[in-house]
Amino acid sequence: MDSNLPIGEHIDFSRYWQVVRRHWIPASATFAGVLALSLIAALASKNIYQAEARLLIEPEQTSRRIGIEDGNPEVKKTVLEKDPIETEAEILSSRTIVEKVIQELDLQSEKGEPLTYKTVKKALKVEPVIGTDLLQISYENADPDVAISFVNRAVELYSDGYALFNSEAALKDGDFIKQQLPKLETEVENAEANLRNFKNRNGISDLQGQITADIDSVAQVENQINQVSADLNDVNARYNRLQSQLGMSWQEASAISSLSQSITLQETLAQLQKVKVELAQKSNFLSDSSPQIISLKEEQADLESLLRQEVASTLGPQQQGLAGQINILRLGELKQGQLTEFADLGLRKEGLEQRLASLKNSYNTYQKRSNLSPQLEEQQRQLERKLKSVTENYQTLLSKANEISIRQDYKVDKVRVISAAALAEDPVNPDAKVIVAAGAMMGLLFGTALAFLLDLKDNTIKNTQEVENMFAYPLHGVVPDLSLGGNDQQFQLPGSEKANLPEQIVSEVSMMPLKEAYQNIQVNLNLLDANAKKKVIAITSSVPQEGKSSVSANLAVARSQCGQRILLIDADMRRPTQHHIWEISNQIGLSEVLSGKVSWSETVQNVMPNLDVLTSGSIPNNPIALIDSPSFLNFIAEVAPEYDQVIFDTPPILGIADTRIIGKVVDGFLFVVRPGVADYNSASAAKKMLDSTGLKVLGVIVNGADMKQEPYHYSSHYYAHKK
Repeated sequence: MDSNLPIGEHIDFSRYWQVVRRHWIPASATFAGVLALSLIAALASKNIYQAEARLLIEPEQTSRRIGIEDGNPEVKKTVLEKDPIETEAEILSSRTIVEKVIQELDLQSEKGEPLTYKTVKKALKVEPVIGTDLLQISYENADPDVAISFVNRAVELYSDGYALFNSEAALKDGDFIKQQLPKLETEVENAEANLRNFKNRNGISDLQGQITADIDSVAQVENQINQVSADLNDVNARYNRLQSQLGMSWQEASAISSLSQSITLQETLAQLQKVKVELAQKSNFLSDSSPQIISLKEEQADLESLLRQEVASTLGPQQQGLAGQINILRLGELKQGQLTEFADLGLRKEGLEQRLASLKNSYNTYQKRSNLSPQLEEQQRQLERKLKSVTENYQTLLSKANEISIRQDYKVDKVRVISAAALAEDPVNPDAKVIVAAGAMMGLLFGTALAFLLDLKDNTIKNTQEVENMFAYPLHGVVPDLSLGGNDQQFQLPGSEKANLPEQIVSEVSMMPLKEAYQNIQVNLNLLDANAKKKVIAITSSVPQEGKSSVSANLAVARSQCGQRILLIDADMRRPTQHHIWEISNQIGLSEVLSGKVSWSETVQNVMPNLDVLTSGSIPNNPIALIDSPSFLNFIAEVAPEYDQVIFDTPPILGIADTRIIGKVVDGFLFVVRPGVADYNSASAAKKMLDSTGLKVLGVIVNGADMKQEPYHYSSHYYAHKK
């Protein structure tokens, strides 16, 4: 649906109006009933009078009496934080004062029972005058004297002290608070001590700051660990390479490097090497017992001893353990640069390993403390909540103590009556016009709702629009029910239930609507597909009482008046009607023709020029056997050439097979629907049957339509011809 269309094109208001028109009697009765009740209520309402008085409350006097001056605004703000005028309004309308006034004035209901506080409270209104220190009290009653007396007495009781809090109760409350204040003060001190001890025990001055610092420290130490680990990996790679080349530990390399730098050691080593060479040469041609060999060996031993002493002296006491591990003879073979580098790498490696271990210990310490931080934080929050709770309780109780002290000192002698009770100029009872207007609105609403409710319960087809929505067949005409127009004469053909001119035919009717309706049907049938056969047609409906027989008769008359020879056959052999409409004999008819007892030419009866009628005849035991027989086909074949059109008046299509059998041999059906008689269930079932059996439907005729209930485009033509 296009959202840009006017609202009237979205909602068909005429349909709603038609619903109201169909049920206007109950709707109007409902409207009139509600309106009458509202009129009675308006007339029966009593005058209600309102008495009103005003008081001046001076709250500033209280603050001055308890020592709160302008120089101490914060304290004054605390004491007067709540509007005292509102408090006094509640006191003035309290049960204590109201019930006292009821008792003194002996206020009673219409039944003679004392009025209750709840009842009086509805008529009593006590409220501050906005922007002032004034308090307004008003009371409504049917007796103006009672209204005035009530207001005056309530003000007197309030001024005399009935509005104050019970002093004895205030004293009891004060004693209770005095007992509780020391206990709460102790709880506050204990909570403060617990929080302080917790911080001291865990070394916390600023827990949140410490948590942040620990997180930063963990991140810094982690970065340092990563850096030291990277350096250590680099040193280890170089260290392992040199160790595999030298085949010794870095401590040995350090020792050898130190020994290689000793001149004395080098000279001794050179002499030892020389002696060993000489000993090896002479051993080739001298025996071990030779004096020279013995002398060289002794010299070698002395040099080796001297060399060991020199090594021990050079290495010092801290490296004495390495003296036996060093191959002294290799001192000359090793490169001094490699030894120095290897020794440096060893020292650096050892330092990095110690540094890494230290950093890991620090990391674990920070991490452990960081993991404990949430627990510490939760414990601190619990302690702080406890401290806050007991502190608030203490402050609240202290404030209550001050409030009770103020109440005990507060007096109402500073209440002044600005205006005594006086009646309003006019009664305040509900306006009769408002009551009647509300009743009219409610009556309209209830009446409309009743109309729609009745319409929902009514399952019949209401008008031509609904017929068109129900059936997809062409609409050939709308036949109005003129009896609903209020005319003295009924302009319908003989045979209609309400016709009062049974002997008059259409040609004698001077009123146009009925005649025009059938002329329109005839024209629409002629305009139907010119190539389609329409010589033999049948007229039926979904249920009885829809006027198919009168439509058949009227249509036959209308076509005969146009100069066509028409044969009207009453094929309803169960409940025949045509002989009643035309007031002719029904002793012999269709049943006798199909039984072969008589010929059709001897049976038809001429009722007017160009119009012959074949009644149903005697009612057979089995009409279907006659209709569904070769004799029926032969009968149609014989009569069809003799007439311009043959019209069958058939039974309703639902529940009886006669019509469906006839439908197989005719050129088409005209389906009659009468609003208010045909219901949706029957019409829907008839439509499904017509569609499922493949019977040809030429169109629909709406019969007996109430033109007042029709949409404008259906009814306007009819009303244009009304006199």
